Amino acid sequence: MQDSKIATLPGTGVVSPKKLAKLADAWGKLPEKERAKQLKALTRDLPPQHRDLIERYFKQIAEARSTTP
Repeated sequence: MQDSKIATLPGTGVVSPKKLAKLADAWGKLPEKERAKQLKALTRDLPPQHRDLIERYFKQIAEARSTTP
């Protein structure tokens, strides 16, 4: 969305911590190839600086979840 427009999306912006933890756990258990495929799909249309931030975030989740029993 362009900066000069008011957002009209219906979301509340509130994320359930339980749901987020469940999604993060599932992300960390995906095979590397599937994570890469999904990450590419998630970031395809983002500006480069946002894409880099999101890719680093998901990589950190995957690393943290793969080292946690």
